[in-house]
Amino acid sequence: MPEYLTHPKRRLPVIVLGVGLGAGLAGCSTSADVSYGTYRFGPGYEASQVYENRVYGDTQDGIRRESCRTVVRREADAYGRPSSVEETACD
Repeated sequence: MPEYLTHPKRRLPVIVLGVGLGAGLAGCSTSADVSYGTYRFGPGYEASQVYENRVYGDTQDGIRRESCRTVVRREADAYGRPSSVEETACD
């Protein structure tokens, strides 16, 4: 074993550093997102769809995947006022 690990005065800083690194990495997470969408419009309406795929990693949950689709519809009512509906579905 290297001397810096066996010497009593130097062992404590190495242990503290190891515990600090472990605690610091315990809350780490990462993700990668990919999204694409479509858009349609015509007389009196607009519609868009956005598809999102997300892969993420967390130290407590591991690697997970989530896919979502968001649909937004905008149209004018009989009086010309715009209305909008947004729906999101994930699996």
